Order: sequence, then C-alpha cells, then structure tokens
Amino acid sequence: MDGANGTRNSHNGHKAAGRAAVKYPKTELEAAIQRYVDLFDFAPIAYVSFDRMGRIKEINRAAARLIKTTRKRLIGSSFAVHVRKEDSGLFLNHLLRCRSSKTRVETELHLRNRASAPIPIQLSSAPITSVRRNGPLLYQTAIVDLTERQQAEEAIRQSELRYRTLFDFVPVAVYSCDAKGLIQDFNQRAVELWGREPRKNDTREKFCGSFKMFYPDGRPMPHEKCPMARVLRGETFEAGDLEVLVEGNNGARRNVLVSPTTLRDSRGKIIGAINCFYDITERHRTEKALQQSEERYRAIVSQSVVGMARADLEGRFVFVNQKFCEMLGYNEAELIGKTVRAVTHPKDREQNMRLFWRLSVEGKPYELEKRFLRKDGSILWTSVSASPVPDGTGKTQSIVAVIIDISDRKRAQAELEDATSYLEFRVREQTRELQAANKELKKEIKQRKGLEGQILEVSDREQQRLGIELHDGLCQHLTAIAFMARATAVRLKNHRVIDPDDIEKIAELVNNAANDARNLARALHHIDVDSSDLVPALEDLVDREIWKTPCRLEIARGFQIENDTAAAQLYRIAREAVINANKHAQAREIVVKLDRSRKGIALSISDNGVGIPASMDASAGMGFHIMSQRAKSIGGRLEIASRKHSGTRVTCHLPNRK
Repeated sequence: MDGANGTRNSHNGHKAAGRAAVKYPKTELEAAIQRYVDLFDFAPIAYVSFDRMGRIKEINRAAARLIKTTRKRLIGSSFAVHVRKEDSGLFLNHLLRCRSSKTRVETELHLRNRASAPIPIQLSSAPITSVRRNGPLLYQTAIVDLTERQQAEEAIRQSELRYRTLFDFVPVAVYSCDAKGLIQDFNQRAVELWGREPRKNDTREKFCGSFKMFYPDGRPMPHEKCPMARVLRGETFEAGDLEVLVEGNNGARRNVLVSPTTLRDSRGKIIGAINCFYDITERHRTEKALQQSEERYRAIVSQSVVGMARADLEGRFVFVNQKFCEMLGYNEAELIGKTVRAVTHPKDREQNMRLFWRLSVEGKPYELEKRFLRKDGSILWTSVSASPVPDGTGKTQSIVAVIIDISDRKRAQAELEDATSYLEFRVREQTRELQAANKELKKEIKQRKGLEGQILEVSDREQQRLGIELHDGLCQHLTAIAFMARATAVRLKNHRVIDPDDIEKIAELVNNAANDARNLARALHHIDVDSSDLVPALEDLVDREIWKTPCRLEIARGFQIENDTAAAQLYRIAREAVINANKHAQAREIVVKLDRSRKGIALSISDNGVGIPASMDASAGMGFHIMSQRAKSIGGRLEIASRKHSGTRVTCHLPNRK
C-alpha cells in the first residue's frame, strides 16, 4: 500500500494501512490480497478500522484526507481525539453498541476541524477479525461525509418553505387533488372562498372543498361534474364552463372563475390536478352596479334638481337638462347653440373662460362660483363644477358641468357677514369689559393674599406672645414657689414641726410643673429655623415631653436643604401637623419623615389614629389653610390623606428649583 507520503511500502503493510501488501504477487492469493489492499486504499469512501478501545488500526487515503492528518500519525491513535468534544458521548455509545451487536451499527456525529466548521459524518461499523491468527476483533467502519447531504436537505427545506409561503400567501385561491379527486392541499384563500376547511384525503370530499356548487344560472352542479372532476377525466373546456357559483355551509355564495390544470407523470398519465380560482363576486357586483348607475344617470339627468350641461371645445352648449333651462329662464332650443360666454356675467367672464380653455387643453377640472345672466336680465349666483369628457384616446372631446343655485347661500352669507361684523363689535366691547373685570379681580386677589399673609403673621405673633408670657410669667412664678417651699422645708426640719419630706415632695411637683410649662412655652414660642437648623429643630420637636403621643423622626441619610425660607416653613408645617395629631388623632405613634428624591423634597407627618371622618372636609379647616399657604409661599404643594380607622397623613411636596 502507499504510505502517507504517496510511496509504496515494501515491509509490513500494517505500518501503512494495517493490511499486508504484496510488492510483487506470485500467486493468485497474493494477487487477490493486493487487489483488496488497493481497493481499500484508493476507495473514494473513507474507511477506518478501530479496536474495542477505539484506536485506529487501519485507515485509507479518503479517511486521512477527511480528518486532514497523515495516515502515519493516525495509525494507533484514538479516533475519539478527532471527534468534536460535544459528540464524544455519541462516539463512546457507538463503541458500546459495536461490542454488543453482531450487525452493522450507524451513528451520526461531527469531526473536529480547526480550519472550518465541524464536519458532519455518519459512522457505519461492522465487526471483523484481524487477518493475523487469533487477532483481536476490529470494527470496519465506513465514514460518510454528510456535508453535501445536509446542504441538500437544507436547500430542500428552504425550497419547500418558499413554496409553502408562496402557496399560503398568494392572493389567489389554490388547491390540488390526486388522480382520484381526493383533496391533497389548499391555501387559506381557498378556505375563505369555500367558507369551510375540508378534510384532506377524505373520500367523502372530492374535487372541491365547497359545500355546494351551482352553474352561473343557479342550477345545482354536482361535484362530479365540476371543472376539477372534468379536467381529471381529460375533458376540455369552453369559456362558459369556467365560471361557477360556490356555496359555503353558512349559505353565502361567491362567483368564481376557475382555471384547473392537470399534473402528468413522465409517461403523460394524469396523476392529479391544480386548480386556481378567482373570486369575481365583486366584479359581478360592479357590473351590476354600473348598469344600475347608467340607469340612475339617465333618471338623474332628466329629473335632477341641479342644472347639468355639456359644451363642446368652442364653448357652445350641446346638451342642457330641464333644471338648467328653468334656472336661466330659457327653453332647451334657445340654450342649445348658445355659448358659455354669452350667459356669463361680464365681471366673471374672464376668469370663467380662462379656466374653461385650460380644461379643454390640459383636462384639469375646476370649481367656480360665478354669476349667470338670466333671460330677463337678472343675476343668478351658482356653483359650477366642470370636468372633461375624454374620447377613446383620453383626449378631451367635450366638457360637462353641474350647476347649483347658491343664491340663497349668498344672501345668507351676506347676512352672516353683517352678523359677524356686529358680533366682532360686541366681542370687542365684551373684551374691554372683561379686561376691566380682570383688573379688579387681580386687585381683589392681591388684597386677599395680603390678608392671608397678615393672618399668618397674626397667628405666629400670637403664638410667640403666648410662649413669652408662659415662659416669663408662669415659669418664673412656679420656680419662686419651688424656692419658697424648699426654704420652708429647711425651717421645718430644724424646728421639727412636721415631716419635711412632704414639703420636698411639694417642691418636686412644683418643679415638674415648671418644666412642663417651660416645654409648652418652647413649643408655642416662635423659633427662627434656617437651612442648617432644620434637622436639629425637628429632632427637638419630636423629643419634647409635652406630647401625649410618642413621636418619631425619619430623615434620609445625607439630607440637605439650602433654602432658609423653605426650611423655616417646613418646620412650621411639621409643628402644626404634630400639634393637630396630638390633639385629635388618638394615635399610638406619630412619624415625621423628611426625604429628598430627584423630583424634590417631601415632608410627611403621619399617624395611626382614627383618621378624619368622611363627613368632615379636611381642607376646610383653618389649620389646613395655614399649612397650605405656607407650602404655596415656598412653591410647594400640600396634600392630606385620611381613611377612617387608618390614620392621617399630611405631606408637603417641594419640587427642585430649575
């Protein structure tokens, strides 16, 4: 056999291809062996023999070319090395099947190929015994390259896909039958025209999928006599045989034009037929509508309530209807032969004739409002729509016009113009009055805003005054009582008149009252809060001992505010809301939350109390108006939400400044 480099090996042939090669055969047996070796080596199909472990023992040139490695390197190597990693399990399973089977074993997998995509192959293995005595069991394997087959299969799939797409989406109904008339295939358009979907290869449904069929004159047509059945019998058709009526199971009938064509084998025998049929129902309707339209046209022209006329290219009337004669006060004989120019008002002649000549030359229709001169010399306002009447070549041969009397509309238009002028005058008067009223309204709004500001100032001033009085009056008074009580306790202790602990208790209670009054004063006392003091002020607000309901503060990490005015108003809103919650909510907890998002700052004060009763309008209270006014003063918006037994939430939204 030839080696991997194409030279003839004269020693042991197993080193070349695993089989004994005879250089100069002397006997018939040696000649037969040589012929077998040459046949194996030069066969166009790739062959390889491997042992139970999958090692290559023999391989021919075609297999070496397929694996793209020399035979010298392949002999003795594991065939699994040349199999794609993902298909290693398939090859091992192939070996196991070869060991347990005495018949041919086939497996499809892929060979590795670094230069290109993996090569699809089929391994077809059969067990053989080595030529040496007591040689091991080998598996003679044919390697079939499946690349071309897969490409052909893919081409067939693509071709079938293109055919199916064309078959399904063509706007013409198509179906096919075999030689016996059994329906084989049909597209969606056929189903739509039949009004049903027939069963394929059903002997009870032959030649056509329609429920019933009829001749054009309405006579029933048996399916055995339909065009498909006749063409399968080899009959020929006349033009009148190709139109039928099909009826679906819903009773709807459609006019169709069929075009059946036979399918024949190589010997000319009919093996089936394809029928393309077109829905001509609309064409029938159109023809009928056209006929009816012509009849209506004749009636309209003779009895129309608008004027109609036809003129030649010179502008002479060649046809006028009765209505047009009545409109101008002429009879038909008097108008025929007159020119359009002669019956047109002098002020409209130039424009009318310019459009008329353009229509006669270029075929461009026009619409025009113009004045006609009546026979008695009076003026008639009309709306004229003129169009060309072409000949067989498309050239304008005459001009037809529809004339509508618009005298009433012109009179109404003149009256409307007068009314419009008067209305515009009244609108101007009303506008001046509205401007004056608007000015007064703005003035009143300004005054009300000033009053609201004064109310807020009075409220703050009153709270400040109460706080100062409590702090400077009650607190000082209670503190003096505490000092006096303690002094009395000392004197009593020295003289041992009464138990001094009672007096000490009095002092302790008075001090507690002083602390409570001081806290109350601090709550009522006006506090000026700027941007840096907002967070500490809110912390102090929720930590005060005067609240009968526990308060908690939640502030977003890294929260900052730069506007001092906004900080002060936010604090006042929070204070007002906390006071209201303590007074009315009957809650277990009050939460003050301050957060910032991309939209802006949100301050919310929520409780889990009784909420606001449905019968009460929360926005009508003075407290809500004060907080709302504070929010508006810094460009914000105040919301209050409440449900019975679910608590109340007051939220101030302050958008970011642009």
